[in-house]
Amino acid sequence: MIAIGALGGSGTRAISEILIQSGMYMGDDLNKSNDNLIFTRLFKNPDWYRNTSDIEMQKRMSLFKKYMSSNKLSLRDLITLFSASKSNPIFNSEIAFYFRLINKFFSKGKDSTNWGWKEPNTQIYMSELLHFFDELKYIHVLRHGLDMAYSNNKQQLTNWGWKYNIILNGKESKDELAIKQLDYWIESTKNVIEKSKKFNTRFLLTNHTNFCEHPVSEIDKIFKFIGIEVSDRKKQKLYSIPENKGSNDRYMHKDLSIFDNEKMKFIEDMGFEI
Repeated sequence: MIAIGALGGSGTRAISEILIQSGMYMGDDLNKSNDNLIFTRLFKNPDWYRNTSDIEMQKRMSLFKKYMSSNKLSLRDLITLFSASKSNPIFNSEIAFYFRLINKFFSKGKDSTNWGWKEPNTQIYMSELLHFFDELKYIHVLRHGLDMAYSNNKQQLTNWGWKYNIILNGKESKDELAIKQLDYWIESTKNVIEKSKKFNTRFLLTNHTNFCEHPVSEIDKIFKFIGIEVSDRKKQKLYSIPENKGSNDRYMHKDLSIFDNEKMKFIEDMGFEI
């Protein structure tokens, strides 16, 4: 069982695609970025996260496990997933989704042991998930902090910045937004690394730059971490999936003097060149 998380826009889609093409089941409700939208509906909800109990969180994790591993839901499961979807203020579910869920109530189901998911917000729940799923391994994708500072994807900053006392007021200049986005990248990265110390061999930090520039060694490292065998012929195809679509090094023409030396040093400490 494998989960992939990151700051949104970090390049997780390619890793998910590699796993899908390797035969791993990553869900039946995915968007074009391969995000598992069942996880999104259940967990991408800051208000619920703030107010939920440990028992309720474990109930949703148990429901997610059942959805992914059996493809069959009870009436109680349907009600819980319906409720979670409708009460999620930052995610709208189309009517077709609810009909698809009803079909799972009448489905015979099927057992799936080789499964996982990719959803950037997984990083928020990393510790809770690794405690709940004994066999789970987690891949955290880390993209260059300065590239992320200038990313247009600021969903996690908007939804979860409060966890690190980083608040948007809607009046920020472009430079101020870049500083807050980098601050979020730094603080969330520190948080993930600190939590990972408890899980040793169940955590893999993947440098996105290395992943694009050295796909053979990086993909082989991922396969070894997960513990799956892939034929050499299949690997040759998978090695061509990582690519730089032009968003790497987008910071090169920006004024980097807005970032203080301590922040720049942390980026370098994480293995990125400036």
